[in-house]
Amino acid sequence: MDTRTISVKQQLDRIIESGRLSHTYMFEGDAIETLRRHSEYFALSILGDTERNETLVSEGNHPDYFYLRTDETSIKKEAVEDLVRRMNRKPTESEYKVYVIEAFEKLTPQAENSVLKFLEEPPEKTIAILLTIDKSSILPTIHSRSQHIHIKGETEDRTRFLEGLSDAELNTVDVLALNARHVKDLGENFSTLRKAAAGFSSKWIGNHPLVLIEIKPMLDICTERRDHMLLLQLIDGFVRQSMHASLGLESYRPFGDEQVQGNNSIKRLAMMLDEVQAANRMLQSNVHPLLVFESMVICSKG
Repeated sequence: MDTRTISVKQQLDRIIESGRLSHTYMFEGDAIETLRRHSEYFALSILGDTERNETLVSEGNHPDYFYLRTDETSIKKEAVEDLVRRMNRKPTESEYKVYVIEAFEKLTPQAENSVLKFLEEPPEKTIAILLTIDKSSILPTIHSRSQHIHIKGETEDRTRFLEGLSDAELNTVDVLALNARHVKDLGENFSTLRKAAAGFSSKWIGNHPLVLIEIKPMLDICTERRDHMLLLQLIDGFVRQSMHASLGLESYRPFGDEQVQGNNSIKRLAMMLDEVQAANRMLQSNVHPLLVFESMVICSKG
């Protein structure tokens, strides 16, 4: 069994053993399938880990358990209102009622506001488990009412439906724990974005005089904000790989054999990583991407 799975299950077990359950948990990660399995494990632990409960939960027939998901692009207010009606009833077979909302980032603004109202005054003995692979789009007020549990996706969950990628690209997705669904949505653009990120990062690390010119064509590949966030993840991964190589470490290689020639200062690489994090915060504050990336390069020069 994957040691990450054991670690997460132990964390969830400790929450149960403490006897101090919160009203709301947010499971965040990069593979919804992994989050789904852990949410079912946690729900079953709350409801009572019996053979009967396991069968009812897996079949979606437990009277005190409700799993909300959709294959559509959004979860609408009506679906949330149905969930609220179900959860306002008292538990019938277990001490608690548990509901799970898969892909919470899919909620429309109206649906999200309905959930927020419910989270502000939840019924007693009701536990919410919110699953998300894109927490940046969720209301801060919902984040503040949730206990966050980060769960790194298992390799097979991230890569099993990315058949069109090369081995090198699959390695990048796996090592950087990229959102596989986002990668799939990008299609061929992921390969283009990965190549652009590596080329830009190589010039940035190497102090190439024309590195700023690389930014606009690279951003033109992106069509939405999450693409810019993914681009920063790729750049962060390339810089970190260069830092590991400069330290003589070969264990971290999201970009395989791609390396920057020359002697790179560990101090400067660390400063560049700090600028990537600053750029991430700027993007989340809706600063224009071109300004974000230009600032990242300029500030790293000191």
